Amino acid sequence: MRKNTIKNSTALLFSNEPLLSKIYVFWALVAVFLYGLFGIGNLTLSLIQKINLYKQMTQINYDLNVRLQKLAKLSEDLESAQKFTPVLASTVPEELNTHSYMVDFMQQASIAGFSVKNFVVSSEGTIEGIPITAILEGNGDLATFVSGLEGFRRVTVIDSVILKTLPSANEVTVNLRIFNL
Repeated sequence: MRKNTIKNSTALLFSNEPLLSKIYVFWALVAVFLYGLFGIGNLTLSLIQKINLYKQMTQINYDLNVRLQKLAKLSEDLESAQKFTPVLASTVPEELNTHSYMVDFMQQASIAGFSVKNFVVSSEGTIEGIPITAILEGNGDLATFVSGLEGFRRVTVIDSVILKTLPSANEVTVNLRIFNL
């Protein structure tokens, strides 16, 4: 009997169309709201993340293009500088070799009429060169000595030349820099 009552109550409920339409509308609205809220929320977050990713990729692509242009310019510069490699190798040696430079320096000093009193190579070489301080003495020709230094095959930068005239002989202090690769 209880089964029949439940069956009759259910049949009566499903036969009441105004009540069923309200239940169906409410159920549809709840479903649309829940699916819309959770579905659109996730979709919106996904779209925002993709827009941010697109902006980042655009910036990275721009930066890569700028670096590619710089690299192309540097490549052109390198190609144009390759023809000067033999000249550079002969004027700026790969090894420091200050002993051979000292021998050449002393020969030039003796040709100009000076003797080398002191020849000091700094142990702290930088990209701006290896500093050398030399003290010469004698009554030689300073112009011949300086032009001889400038005529060396090895690149030599003369920073300063100080001439002290003494009663017995002149003293010349030369500060210069040499380079290596």
